[in-house]
Amino acid sequence: MSSVNNIPSTSTRRDISMVISKTHHIPQSLAYQIIDTTFEALLANLVENGHVELRGFGVFEIVERKGRKGRNPKKPEQEVWIPARKSIKFKASRLLRNDLQDAKVVSEK
Repeated sequence: MSSVNNIPSTSTRRDISMVISKTHHIPQSLAYQIIDTTFEALLANLVENGHVELRGFGVFEIVERKGRKGRNPKKPEQEVWIPARKSIKFKASRLLRNDLQDAKVVSEK
């Protein structure tokens, strides 16, 4: 499991496929295809059902954000309308939350 720690904090599918390839001794192209298929299946399920539950990890849900008034960051005195939109909400599982108790926290700058 130590090789899993070699994934950069900002990762690409290629980074993840390299780690999977080395860990499981499979060609990187196969690992990449597995990752692609997994993401495609998760996305399709999310679009079709509105939520995806990965037991032991968490739940992804599509939520509707209401339209609201906001401010133009370049001209704070100017109000702008932010239209309603769909967004993804993630709720971590209890197991993941427990594992995160010892996690390193990145301080805000």
